[in-house]
This record gives sequence, C-alpha cells and structure tokens, in this order.
Amino acid sequence: MIPEIILDLKAKNKVDAIDELAQLLFDTAKINDKDSYISDLLNREKLLSTYCGSNIAIPHSVSEVVNEASFAFGRSQGLIWDEDDDMVNFVIMLAIPKLKEGEDTVHIEMMSAIAELALDDDIRKLWGDATTKQDIINTFN
Repeated sequence: MIPEIILDLKAKNKVDAIDELAQLLFDTAKINDKDSYISDLLNREKLLSTYCGSNIAIPHSVSEVVNEASFAFGRSQGLIWDEDDDMVNFVIMLAIPKLKEGEDTVHIEMMSAIAELALDDDIRKLWGDATTKQDIINTFN
C-alpha cells in the first residue's frame, strides 16, 4: 500500500492536520465524503488520543465513506496534537473501510505494520531527512 504524502503540513494543530490529510485522501478518491470521514476520525479521537509518543500521531477510524483501505502521511515542523502531548512531527492517518460480513479486516494489520515502522528511530530519521515523496514511500515498502 502506497501512502498519499504531504512533506510540509501547514497545520499547527490536530484538527487542521486531519483536515489537510483528509483533503488529500478525498482528492485521490480514497474517501468519498471528507466531512463524514473527519467526523468519524474526531469521534474516534474523543475515545482515546492517537498520539503515540516519539512525535507521532496515527489518527484512524473505520468509516463507511472509505473507498479503499489507504493511508496518508504528513510531515510537520511541529504541531500540537493534544494539550499535554509533545509536538507532533509525523501524522499517519489511516482510512479503514467498514467491512461487510465475511470480509477480512485490514485494520489490525495496517495499524501494526505502521506502528512498528513509526516507532523505529532510524525510520523516523529517514522521514525527517526525506527530500522527496519517494524517500518516504521507500520506507513503507
């Protein structure tokens, strides 16, 4: 799975970062309703913050408006996720389709693989040093 990427997020807070990345997923037809998707993500955030430590947030939600399992990667110079968290430099937003009965879930596999990468110091250094989107894509292959 190849991420959609923004190397220079303009957002300075969680809501704006989610909006910026959701627009990218909408523009690439990964989701079909940006506002509903954002609402689903923010409702999920109310349950438990998706800040993971190590300057990373992984917002995610299962949503009926997701056309295909996908994710977006955003790099920031530092944005506020939640009041008591460290600054966030990397946002990895997962778009997870609502499954029909009998379909296999990709949610747990996506979360596990991305979290494993995100918590690797060497990978985060590569993300921080990347000068092209391809540099980022290469870390997810």
